Amino acid sequence: MRNNHKLACAIAAVLSTCGMTSRAATDTDVTADASVLEITVTATRRNESVQDVPITVQAFTGDQLKQLNVSTFDDAIKLLPNVTFANNGPGTGNIFMRGLSAGFAGGQSSASIAPFPNVATYLDDQSLTFPSRNVDVYVVDMERVEVLEGPQGTLFGGGAEAGALRYITNKPKMNVTEGSANATYGITAGGDPNTAVNATLNLPLIQDTLAVRAVIYNDRRGGFIDNVPSNFTRQNSDLGAFYTGIKPVGGICPNGLPAGAGHCIPANSPVGNNLALAQDNQNPVTYNGIRVSALYDITPDWSLLIAQTYQNLEADGTYAQFPIGSGLSAAAA
Repeated sequence: MRNNHKLACAIAAVLSTCGMTSRAATDTDVTADASVLEITVTATRRNESVQDVPITVQAFTGDQLKQLNVSTFDDAIKLLPNVTFANNGPGTGNIFMRGLSAGFAGGQSSASIAPFPNVATYLDDQSLTFPSRNVDVYVVDMERVEVLEGPQGTLFGGGAEAGALRYITNKPKMNVTEGSANATYGITAGGDPNTAVNATLNLPLIQDTLAVRAVIYNDRRGGFIDNVPSNFTRQNSDLGAFYTGIKPVGGICPNGLPAGAGHCIPANSPVGNNLALAQDNQNPVTYNGIRVSALYDITPDWSLLIAQTYQNLEADGTYAQFPIGSGLSAAAA
């Protein structure tokens, strides 16, 4: 077989061009990677780049949380693809990572009212893990939020079999006087308005030695679920009619209505109602709290950090919605 010199040269030229293009793309990628924001995390109890931590970590800086308008866990869950939440209302429910769950059966790790969670929640280094309570920390003046997926029991103790959620607050800054304040107002379609205010202040008290930082916030979210007036009338078909012991005569109960499953309710059963509880927009939620911390640099190698946090979460009403009332009547539009 004879070699085609011209064809060989053409192929060599194409391959050479492809190689140069690939090299150029690689150089461009390296340059682009150098501009990627580096996030320092403490997932392994030491300061490391998020790219060097040997576990799966999702981290959001304080600036990113502000840009994404994240203030509660319900906001953060939208950004976490491997995290789900069994929500029973603000501050309640269980967090799950990677679909891992111990179920709801009783056991040694279960509390008296709910199972112990398998995702640990931390505010800095303070555990906030409680049965069926996600302790919805209000996200304000945060350095970052870390989501550690996979077993974390070695570093974060019990309740971290599926992972850990860590809220890392901003610490006092030495020799820096700074502050900020924010206020927002919004409306909810078919509900009450929403208001939120927060303020942060950092003060150095002793040069290079002592600084304090404080944040205060109040966030009220208007309700949007109506508890409409409704009556509850006992029916012969109620399951509880079995316990009255009243039998129908000729298929008709003493109240003049057909029997349900062979039993009757008393003829003059009272009619119940929810008039004392009925109201529009009955599920408002209010977050308010304060956080104060002080940092004292004893020596270049030793420092003391003291922090105190208070948060109150008031959630009124219920978060269950039903299209019909107890008497099988549709709610008014």
